[in-house]
Amino acid sequence: MTRFGVCKHCVQQFLKRRTNHMYCSASCRTKASYKRNNYRYVSGHYEKVRTDVNDKLALPVNPEVLSVVQKLEEKIERLSQKNSMNSTSIKEAAIGTIAADATAYAAKKIFAPKSLPATKGDLEMLKKEFVDFKKMIFEINLKKFPFE
Repeated sequence: MTRFGVCKHCVQQFLKRRTNHMYCSASCRTKASYKRNNYRYVSGHYEKVRTDVNDKLALPVNPEVLSVVQKLEEKIERLSQKNSMNSTSIKEAAIGTIAADATAYAAKKIFAPKSLPATKGDLEMLKKEFVDFKKMIFEINLKKFPFE
């Protein structure tokens, strides 16, 4: 087992503390990493070198394929223009929904009033009728009381 190794960055001989050590110091390891990953030194710090990548693919050479590609691009543009939403269409849709809901509610109220959910007023009215009914039963029981 060799205890000495050669630094991969500065090519100097150094004493390995472990068998997998490749660099003589942390600074050599950092500098080698900067070199591998295309960093450059800019007054006081290292900066990643930016490479401009052209995202567009090269145009096909075949004229038939080129015409098909152009047609598809035009179709995509037309579809994207159709799908755009504007505020007037949103307002019209909201007004239409409100009108439809109001019409459905009015029809239910007229033709099937018992199918609507109970409101707070309906519950209060039922409560009042129930109390009146209890009073009436209590009064009837008082009249039937045997010690009159």
